[in-house]
Amino acid sequence: MRRQFQLTEEDEECLAARGLKWETVVENNTKWLIVDAYPIPEKYNHRAAAAALRIPPSYPDDQIDMVYFSPALALVSGKVIKQLTPLTLDGKPYQQWSRHRTAENPWRPGLDNACTHLLQVDSWLERELKI
Repeated sequence: MRRQFQLTEEDEECLAARGLKWETVVENNTKWLIVDAYPIPEKYNHRAAAAALRIPPSYPDDQIDMVYFSPALALVSGKVIKQLTPLTLDGKPYQQWSRHRTAENPWRPGLDNACTHLLQVDSWLERELKI
């Protein structure tokens, strides 16, 4: 797995604690954390996908936003998942999920990190199953 930039020690520890395989990639001066074989809930067309997080230059003071999946996810029910756009990253097609934190759930510098963002991703995946 590539390590083109270093994550915080906290990020590395929490990713290891979750047993996730990951790499860091820099593409077009943008930093990406790519989690390989990220677990996807039942009722999606894939049970695992690469999950990419764009790491902003001022991270961890500024928030990680959205998530990008490869291969693209769909609900097996055929219901359309809204707010998706394509993106090519690292030579592969990804699906951008335009999901954001809210005023009720803001980014908390010093508390939030890549793993707390992945908890947000989990909630977004679960929420699509209930809509």
